[in-house]
Amino acid sequence: MLVPLALLDAPWRLDRRVVMAEPRRVAARMAARRMAALRAEPVGFTVGYRTRDDTKRSAHTRVEVVTDGVLTRMLQTDLGVEGVAAVILDEFHERHLETDLALALLTNRDDAGRPR
Repeated sequence: MLVPLALLDAPWRLDRRVVMAEPRRVAARMAARRMAALRAEPVGFTVGYRTRDDTKRSAHTRVEVVTDGVLTRMLQTDLGVEGVAAVILDEFHERHLETDLALALLTNRDDAGRPR
């Protein structure tokens, strides 16, 4: 949970978001709340979240916690994930179809593993 916050100051991130995928909706909301609390900010400002049925984010959001299903849909509609500097797959040991599909979509990109 500290890695996305540490990446906020990375020079290669520029003004792009860091997306962290969580396997469950409750985990996504709680991770976003904890990171926002560490920054003493409300959820939805620098740190936000997006699940199938709930969203708290804004134009200022730079760390977005999403569920695996939301990440998969993001990748299916925009394989280049424009505006995203890094994707973190948290709790990867909890394998689901959405997690495996997201990983396959991320690793089959032309620029996978290369900095932008």
